[in-house]
Amino acid sequence: MKFKKAIVFLLAMVLIGSSCPLGVIAESQSIIIQSLDEVANLDDNSNINDQIIVIYKDQATIGSLALTSQDIKGGETLNDQVDIIEVADSVNTEDLISQLSENPNVLVAEKNSYIQTSALPNDPDLSKAWQFERIGADETWNKVNNSEAVVVAVIDTGLNTQHPDIADNVVTGYDYVEGTTEMVDLSGHGTLVSGCVAAVANNGIGIAGVVGAANIKVAPYRVGGLSDGDKNLDVGYICAALYDAAARSDVKVINMSFGGYMVSAALRTAVENAANAGKVLVAAAGNEGSNANYSGELAVPASYNNVISVGATDNTNKIAYFSQHNSLVDLCAPGQKIYSTNHDGEYEETSGTSFASPITAGACAVLMATDQTMTSSQVETLLKETALDFGTSGRDDYYGYGMIQLDAALARVTPSNPLKIDAFTVDKPTGQTLGTLLTLNAAASGGEGDFQYGFYYDLNGKTTTIQEYGSAATAAFTPTEAGIYTLSVQVLDGKGNTVKESIVNYVVKAKAAPAIEYRTHVQNIGWQSLVADGAVSGTEGKSLRLEAIEINTITKNYSLGVKYKTHVQNIGWQNYVADGTLSGTEGKALRLEAIAIELTGTDADLFDVYYQVHAQNVGWMGWASNGQQAGTAGFGYRLEGIRIEIVPKGSAAPGLTVNPFIEK
Repeated sequence: MKFKKAIVFLLAMVLIGSSCPLGVIAESQSIIIQSLDEVANLDDNSNINDQIIVIYKDQATIGSLALTSQDIKGGETLNDQVDIIEVADSVNTEDLISQLSENPNVLVAEKNSYIQTSALPNDPDLSKAWQFERIGADETWNKVNNSEAVVVAVIDTGLNTQHPDIADNVVTGYDYVEGTTEMVDLSGHGTLVSGCVAAVANNGIGIAGVVGAANIKVAPYRVGGLSDGDKNLDVGYICAALYDAAARSDVKVINMSFGGYMVSAALRTAVENAANAGKVLVAAAGNEGSNANYSGELAVPASYNNVISVGATDNTNKIAYFSQHNSLVDLCAPGQKIYSTNHDGEYEETSGTSFASPITAGACAVLMATDQTMTSSQVETLLKETALDFGTSGRDDYYGYGMIQLDAALARVTPSNPLKIDAFTVDKPTGQTLGTLLTLNAAASGGEGDFQYGFYYDLNGKTTTIQEYGSAATAAFTPTEAGIYTLSVQVLDGKGNTVKESIVNYVVKAKAAPAIEYRTHVQNIGWQSLVADGAVSGTEGKSLRLEAIEINTITKNYSLGVKYKTHVQNIGWQNYVADGTLSGTEGKALRLEAIAIELTGTDADLFDVYYQVHAQNVGWMGWASNGQQAGTAGFGYRLEGIRIEIVPKGSAAPGLTVNPFIEK
């Protein structure tokens, strides 16, 4: 993924402290884009004014947007939820945003933008890291000894992962600028922020982050910062990073040391998704407290729901002159003349709510490491209840509920080692037949006292016990009824706590399942050998057409056959043939362009047949099923390969089912 350097609009933001594209057929033709691999990458010449952030609903992809190469000329897939696309004609940008916003597969579509950050000037007189003593972290640095790491995602300009005072506390993040897990910090801001969280404690050098010796790591996400001091972050990249961090089970806290004064549905949606995933979200309140144009305004994302907005104090516990103040400031923490790690491998003093935010984020991580059952709202409430109340009595717009006190908050947390199931397995894969002995194995940890294991299954709405509670962590049973099982274990500890784990959609069959075999006649090669059950027949990347096909079912236990028809060049759809009969032509040099396949016989309603074709200029298309057409019509594209599978009725498709057939 290549970085973009143009700017849609500059926001007064504070980063607080082999050929043509596959979609192009001819000048007068275009096809639906199925993957952004079919269009150009975004690069230095890409104009961010022509870029659109797309956040998808559920598992939708670019293929569900019905866009063609006449609509877009480039793009990047950032992750499963977020794409950035570049319009082919800038005149159409707003119209395309409107069109995408009405698409039922799209959560948000908006013009991409750069966020301009504005770091405060550095003081040349380096001070000690007073900030950690001020919030009580000097009393807590060696109090937490959690075995399972808690991760703070730092969405910023990256991180110097080789810094000797932070290297041991880093886990993998992602560099969206370069499209790699290899991490750099050319700007410097991200390394300063990460040091506040997790500079290594008790290693004889430098400083210690607020988390002390607790098993807490930072996962850096680089979303901007192309050069030393560069203040620009890409909103699209930020959204992608938020979605990625939200999906990680190890990430408990997300720090956002940036903010601005704009409306962004994309950013709000990404933040809401992370909040709904249970993450603690912490953001800098802003550095515009003394700026007449922005003083008292609400910065985002700090002012979004479920985000802890953090102001900055100085070393006299007064609110910093630059710290933003408004009705949604929640807490404050040291943020003026902070000493932290820099991207040159050294240390420096810096200022901004950018650094009050990670100090607070680190405190949140310490609480969650102590008791991993704590929710994000419980963490926020505890910090507010134990904060030192400065300024006007009670909550005010400058200090919020006060300056965080980690030692006081930690004193109110009962260390916990939650009961959990580390493993639950069945010794044979799904698809076994009746009469097969199945053995279940489980392993639990945490909790208090001895464990007892209970095993059971659910089938057709009925729950059946396999083994009552006992000390044995294994149980065996032989299914007596075909169907789709849910296999479960429940573990009970000495205090009466329970936890459950299940294996869903475990299929037990009455008889051996049928197979399907097929072969194709390939240009210049002739008939290929028979293949079966999802194997590819034909070729890929050789530009050789399929000319004919034969398909047959293999079954001893079912009344099951197959019929199929093909669309042939210059002829069109042929009549259905069945059970191994040739469909297509031989010796006429005519290409197959599409196919439809159906199961026959009295047991046909027990199964689905899926098939996927590889088409010229398109590649592998979506899976079709049960008589649907697969391939193309009106383009003159040859089929080059095919794969076919039979699955039990209602089973998941072997792959994506979007656009198995396109027609001009």
